[in-house]
Amino acid sequence: MTARTTTCFRGQGVNQFNCGLGKADLRRLADQFNRTYAGKQDAHGGVIPPITLLSKFEFGDSFLTQDLRLSRDFILHERWRMTLMGEAFNLVNIGSLSGRSGNVLRAGFGQPTSRVTQVFGSGGPRSFQLAARVSF
Repeated sequence: MTARTTTCFRGQGVNQFNCGLGKADLRRLADQFNRTYAGKQDAHGGVIPPITLLSKFEFGDSFLTQDLRLSRDFILHERWRMTLMGEAFNLVNIGSLSGRSGNVLRAGFGQPTSRVTQVFGSGGPRSFQLAARVSF
C-alpha cells in the first residue's frame, strides 16, 4: 500500500516514486519544476503555483505484521482428541500506516491519515487468543 504521486514531472514516468525514484529525486524534480514553471501562466491564463514539499514525508510503508500460532494435540481416548491453540497477531505491534495523499500539490502529501486496519487479527493492534478444540 504505497502512495504514488499523481503529478508527473519532466524526467519522471508514471508511478516511479518508491519504485525506482526516491525522496531526493522528488525534491530535485520539484525544484526543477519551480525554476522552470512556477509563477508563469498556464494554458488557461492562471498562474502556476510552486510546489512546496514538507520537510518530512513518506511514500508509504509496506503492510507489516508478524502473526504466530502454536498448537498441541492431545489424544484423550481412542476416538477423542483435544487441540490447544495459542495465537498472537501483530506480535511486534507495528502500526502499518496508510492514507497518504499521492498529490504533491496537496498540503497532506506523504502524511499518514489512518492505519491499515483496526480490527482484531492481522494488521490491527497486538492481540492474543487462546482456543481449545475437541473432536470425537
